[in-house]
Amino acid sequence: MIFKLPAPLLLTGMLSGLLIGCTNGEGADSEHGGIDTAAVKKEIYWVAPERVPCQGIVPMQCLIVNKVVDGKTTEWQYFYNDIAGFEYTPGLFYKLSLETTEVANPAADASSLSYKLLTEMDKKQNHYATNTMLTENRKWNLKQLTGLGEVNPMMLEQPANITIAGERLSGFSGCNNFFGQVQHLFEAEQVNNSLLKLGPIGSTLMACADPNGNTVEQKLQQALGEVNAIKVQWPFLNMYQNDELIMQFVAEDWD
Repeated sequence: MIFKLPAPLLLTGMLSGLLIGCTNGEGADSEHGGIDTAAVKKEIYWVAPERVPCQGIVPMQCLIVNKVVDGKTTEWQYFYNDIAGFEYTPGLFYKLSLETTEVANPAADASSLSYKLLTEMDKKQNHYATNTMLTENRKWNLKQLTGLGEVNPMMLEQPANITIAGERLSGFSGCNNFFGQVQHLFEAEQVNNSLLKLGPIGSTLMACADPNGNTVEQKLQQALGEVNAIKVQWPFLNMYQNDELIMQFVAEDWD
């Protein structure tokens, strides 16, 4: 599955990438060779597990980052710069403490900021919020799914459902049980900032006598290959392709 980004990011990334972390101010700091103290900042960023194509002065591969401000993450953005001392390995979310410095008289095609790694604060394949509702003992029943026409998934004899926890997902798609791997999941404390990438979905191969169940199954398994963002707004679990809601589940234990 191709790594995708929410649509607002595609509109704002090119403008924001070169300006990430800009500051202004005056004052002297002998530790940084006379650089204005207000021009040197310590900042915290999350880095996503995959680079994506982006357009700077020339086409390139960008990191995707969000900045932690007052304990909350901002929106994901393209990051056009290098980070001195940081060795990036695809497949992991990183939480980094960086020193950000304004560059005096940068070249016309260069950034006005430089970045240096201070500390790798965290490094893991998946990031769940400390109060996550995505647990191995919670089943989410399918409430709506794009492309079903007149078929109501809530009317199936056995509702389609999903469970997501850790590195695994499993569920029932309308006729068969399915299973797969959560390759990358980032769940922020606020509901509007996440990333999701699921691995290939496998399933049992029982024949489906219920035509409605068969329709739900085909559409659900297709949609699971397209989602790239997730929101939990209790009691609902929403899944998106970019900024489009393509399916919604409701927690089986919500009432």
